[in-house]
Formats: sequence, structure tokens, C-alpha cells
Amino acid sequence: METIPVVLFAYARPEHLARVLAKLRENRVPLILAYSDGPKDAVDAAKVAAVRAQLRAIDWAKVQLTERPENLGLGRNVLAGITAVAAQYPMFIVWEDDLICVPGTYDWICAALRHYREDTRVMSVTAWTHPRVTPGDVGDRPYFDARAECWVWGTYARAWRGMEQNAQEKIAAITAAGQSPSAYGADLPEMARVERRKNIWAVRWLFHHLQHGGLCVRPPWSMVEHIGFDAGATNAGEATEWANPPLRTCPPVPATWPDVREHPDVRALWAAANPAQGKFSRLHQRIVRRLRRELARVDWKTPFKALTPPAARAWLRRTFGWRWFRGHYGSWAEARAQARGYDDAAGLARVITATRAVRMGQASWERDGVLFAEPQVHAPLLAALQAAARENAGRLAVVDFGGALGSTWWQHRAALAEFFVIWKVVEQPALVAAGQSEFSGDGLGFCASLAEAGAGARQVALLSSVLPYVDAPHALLDEIVGLGFEHVILDRMPFIDAAQDRLVVQHTPPRLGGGSYPAWLFARAEIARHFAAAYDLVAEWPVEFDQLDARVTYAGWHFRRRAPSKGAR
Repeated sequence: METIPVVLFAYARPEHLARVLAKLRENRVPLILAYSDGPKDAVDAAKVAAVRAQLRAIDWAKVQLTERPENLGLGRNVLAGITAVAAQYPMFIVWEDDLICVPGTYDWICAALRHYREDTRVMSVTAWTHPRVTPGDVGDRPYFDARAECWVWGTYARAWRGMEQNAQEKIAAITAAGQSPSAYGADLPEMARVERRKNIWAVRWLFHHLQHGGLCVRPPWSMVEHIGFDAGATNAGEATEWANPPLRTCPPVPATWPDVREHPDVRALWAAANPAQGKFSRLHQRIVRRLRRELARVDWKTPFKALTPPAARAWLRRTFGWRWFRGHYGSWAEARAQARGYDDAAGLARVITATRAVRMGQASWERDGVLFAEPQVHAPLLAALQAAARENAGRLAVVDFGGALGSTWWQHRAALAEFFVIWKVVEQPALVAAGQSEFSGDGLGFCASLAEAGAGARQVALLSSVLPYVDAPHALLDEIVGLGFEHVILDRMPFIDAAQDRLVVQHTPPRLGGGSYPAWLFARAEIARHFAAAYDLVAEWPVEFDQLDARVTYAGWHFRRRAPSKGAR
């Protein structure tokens, strides 16, 4: 089997490059064709020299290093380098010095390139995508997109032909063929306008696909993280809104690759993600925001579904966003009657399988059965746990209510390694049985009730993204306060600006499982009253990664039990 090289472009960021090379080594990349651009000035010369020393020191792969004697800039360096590689290799993968990936990325791209090499409709394969532009129904399968990618991508020498044309020339060809140059985002014509001035190259590649009717293979979720959103970035500084969530493990290589056809949703997703910015567009955006607020107050029921075609409903979802929280119910039973739930057996199996992968070192942590490759602690929660441990001579006893198979423990265990930790998870019987059978040990245990878990030290009670999904949350808080825990941590709590709690049905998009279930949105005062008599609020933090709905804010609260006053009996 022929070797597919990685074409690596580097400039003057040795710290970034070190991380990139470590990931390429994890991926067992056999051949690197490196292009080191020359320094712009004396300040960058030392950094460029350090980068070249790193590349020459690689002993785990074959390296061919091209050292530019002068500074070409990113665009000219990439275009010249790829053109040279395309003259020698039929397939190759392009990488830059600020893009890291999960293990398996190289093999995934290579498998796709080999599978589609004879199909000229396929012009490239990428390891990057983003939730904003990923169709909701792809599951764990790759899909096709006419908008190509510039962050870790593979292609063919045949597909590179014609790249000597600049972006404006390609736009002229596209327009003459009756296509709109902004069909896949209003950002594309704007990037083409500044291509020469900013010395960028990617917009030419994107229009090259549109000009030739080519398609890009995209993964169902991203395998790539851009680490270059900093002051040293050449061209990426303005793209921070495209930073991805924490990386998951590599998607499976399909046993059967999909047929070559563009997913019907991608054009609208790109257009919505990159709208025009003229004054009329700004007016349109204000109107959309107002309509979102008004529509959020309406509980659309059966008549709307009956009278509105599915295609129109899909358009409304794309335009106005996914409505996670719907309704306002008087009882848990009423809300539950309107929910569809999940397949509990399938969900349990998914969580068990994912936790096994974490235990075996195949992933760093999991959440709700989704695997994450990179370590990622929740910093304010970790700080609260560390504070509790330090005030108790380095010992930490946590009762984790609703903690699945120890998701939070697995996620933070390395960061808590300096302490003696006992972590007891309180869960439903099926999870307790699985936990006791397969995952107990190293301080992690599983119990069926709070009373059982709190039979020993009652130091920390942790409820992370749990209280909203309990039918009687206030009774549970009363029980926890009554047990006398020294610390109570309520993390990932949904709060609304209201005097009373609201009971809704939470609807999950199809790409995340498509279930729906009752959920509480809390009034802050209603939660705080449980702790007023005996606890102080010692820390509060926002939880931005849980932001699902503009009407709901997420936060974490850390309560500490007050010491008895002098003379108290």
C-alpha cells in the first residue's frame, strides 16, 4: 500500500509545532514533507531556526525538509508547496503548525482518500467540521459538502490541477455557469476580495471545488482543534467563533462508505453560519432575533405540525434555532406525558461502552456516552473540590448524586491525584450494578441511595447537571441539607429570571439522540432558600458550555456549612 505523506507548513511558533508533532507521532505518520517559511525579520529569525531544529530532530518518521530562504507568507508558501508535492504524489494530506488532532485521524483520512480516489466527484477529505454546519442526522457517518476545508485535509494530485487561477478568476467562472459565489456563505466573496492583499490561499481552494462541482468528505464530528487563536497567528486570529468543543475520539472508519452526493442541508447551514453583513442583513438579523423571542413564548402544538409541511418546519428550525425547552407544565406527570424519552437500554449500553473505553485508556473521559480524547477539567468545579480537600488535610469524600458511572470522577481524577479521594456515585439500580461489577476501585464506588453513600464521611455532596431531571428537586435538596454535608456543590444549574421554577420538556436535536424529557428551570431564590439557615454561598461561576437557550443561564454554586457559633449546643 502506497504511503500517503503529510505536507506540513510551519513558520515561527515552535511551541505550537511541538504539540502538533506530538500528535502526528501519536498518529504514526510515516512520511512528513515539511515546508519551513523564511523569517520576516530578525525577531522571527530565532523562532524559525528553532522550528527547523525541531523538524530536523524528528526520528520517528521520514522527513523531507524544505527551508525557504526568504519569507513567502502563508498563502504563497502553501500554494507553491502543494503544487510541488502534487507533481510527485497522487494523494497527500495538508497540515499547518497550529492544528492538533486525535489518534486515528491520519488513518481515517487515508481510508477515505483511498476509497474515493477513482471518483473524480470527490476532490478532498477533511478531519474538521463544526456543530454549526454539521447536519443533524449524520450520526457517526461521514457526509459530503461542496464547501471544502483548509484545516487538516487530504486531496489528490488530479484535484489540485487548475489551482493557478486566483479566487476572482474562479468566481468569474462560477458566475458564468449560473452559480452564486455566496451560496455557501457570504464570507467567501469577501475572502476572495482580499486574497492577494492578505496573502491567503484557502478561499481559492474552496472556490476550486465549486468551480468544478467537487465534493469534500467531512467527518460527523471534528477530529481537529485549532490552537493558533493567539497573537502569533498569521491569519486565524479572527476565527475564534469556529473553535470546537472538546475533541471526541476519532469517528469509526465506515465498513461501507457513503454514496457520493452532497447532503441536502449543508448549503443552508453554511449560509446561515456566514450571513451577509450589509445594512439590510443587519435589519434582517434584528427581525430574526425579535421573532425568536416572540416565537419562544408560543407553545406550538399539533395544529402547527398538521398544517406545516416537514420541509417548512426544517427551514424554521434552521432559521430560528433549535428550541430546547418547550411548554410550561403543572406537574411532572403532565410533562412526562408530553415527552418521548430515550431508549433507556440503548443509553445504558452506550454509557457502559464509553466508560470501558475510558478505563482502558482509549479516551480521556466521557459524558452521556460520548467520548472525549483530550483531558478537559471543569476548572471552577475542580477548584471547589480542591478547596474542600485542602481544608480536610488532603482527604476528599464525595457523594456524587446522579453521576452515571463516575463521569466527573474520570474527568478529574488526574487533577485530584494529590489527594486521598473516596468518590461514591448514587445512581439507578442498573448503573449501580454495572458500576459495582466493572468500575469500582481506586476510590470509586457505587450506591443505591444517599443514606447508603453518606453512611461514612459526609464531606461533599455533588449534583452536576442532575437536579433539573429529578421529579422532586426540592425534596432532594432538603434531604441533602438534612444529612449535614459540609459542602454542597450544585453544578450546571439552569436558572431563569422568575419568581418560581418552571417545568418544561427538554427536546434534544436528532444529532444528539433526539429524545425529550421533563426538566426543571429554576428560580435562584427557590434554590437558595434551602441553604439560608445553615450554609454560606462561597463560590458561584457561569457555565457557558451548557448554554442551550438565551432565556436560561447556567451556573455552578458551592455552599459551605457554617461553623456553629460559640455557645451553640
